[in-house]
Formats: sequence, C-alpha cells, structure tokens
Amino acid sequence: MLKYMPQLYTIAIVEVGEDYTERLITIKAKDCSLEEAQRMAKEAGYQVIPELCAVVPTTHEVQITVAVEPE
Repeated sequence: MLKYMPQLYTIAIVEVGEDYTERLITIKAKDCSLEEAQRMAKEAGYQVIPELCAVVPTTHEVQITVAVEPE
C-alpha cells in the first residue's frame, strides 16, 4: 500500500455566459496553481474572468476552475 499518494489536479476551462456555463477544456496535471491554470487559458486565447476562478481541494484531487468570457 502506498504511504504517499500523489495529488492529481483537474483543470477545467469553463465558458461563462449570461445564462449558461459550458466546459470547454479539461486538463489533468500532476501539479498546478490557479495562476498557472489562468495563464494556460490566456495562452489558449481565452479572456479569463479572475473573480469567478476557484480552487477546490477534494479527497482525491484538486479541482481548478478557470472561468472565461464567451468568444
């Protein structure tokens, strides 16, 4: 049995419209910060909405949600 389980990071880039949300991209990573995830979204051409981004640690992974403007 493993004494140390590596933490998995799930990064979701989510388009946030006036009356909808849509997951655009999901990325799995071994390590990531909110700032790095936001940078990835910007490099992919999306306009990030910083006040709607979040990091949620769970038992098995860390979920990072990056909210972006509709295209």
